[in-house]
Amino acid sequence: MKISTVFALVALIVAGVSAQERAASSAASVRTVWEGVYTSQQAERGRAAYDLHCASCHRDDLSGYDGILRGSRFMEKYREANLDLLFGKTKSTMPRNSPGSLSDQMYTDVLTYVLQSNDIPAGASELAPEDVANVRLISKGGPSAVPNFSLVRVVGCVAQQGDEWQLTSSTEAERTALPQPAAGELAAVESVSGERSYSLMTSFAYSPAKHLGRIAEVRGFLIRRAIGDRINVTSLETVGPACAQ
Repeated sequence: MKISTVFALVALIVAGVSAQERAASSAASVRTVWEGVYTSQQAERGRAAYDLHCASCHRDDLSGYDGILRGSRFMEKYREANLDLLFGKTKSTMPRNSPGSLSDQMYTDVLTYVLQSNDIPAGASELAPEDVANVRLISKGGPSAVPNFSLVRVVGCVAQQGDEWQLTSSTEAERTALPQPAAGELAAVESVSGERSYSLMTSFAYSPAKHLGRIAEVRGFLIRRAIGDRINVTSLETVGPACAQ
């Protein structure tokens, strides 16, 4: 074997290990909102920004739009997701007449005011815009199943049973903010050993047959059913080799 080939293989191995370490580090760094992820002073800034830019539509008590920002409806809309889902939704749509016009810090401050208004306690450190992706919103009782009709991401083996396409040996559904992966977001997977299966609702925009027997990432809207959960597919991409038999 040529020396250059050996160096190339070593580089690939090191890169793979580094990617795994980064993924493990990222997973380990995720906190929940119940760990004191913002300060009272930050929430007060958020309240001032909310009163100025949001209250005209969402009302002073956050009860606008059927209370989408408070109580059980808020929790059901955003739980089991990291705060970047709420941050991204707010930034891309608010203020209604000028979305994206506030600073990232101001959007983050408003987000902490929403947390405070939902009885989520403050802590000793402020929440920075770059940290919203590392904080998960869960109910006070702890994590639970992803809500019905959530946009989710799963990884498993593409299979076919009769006329139905499926994802087998799949990971549990986790919420995502993007219906298609962003550039560079897809991660290579060597094997899967999950215990879930999902029926796949696909359109002519996708070709499940070309992914048959391969490890794939699927994104779409989760539809819970007594006879088995389904995913209305928005993205289907091969991310690994042929599945083990």
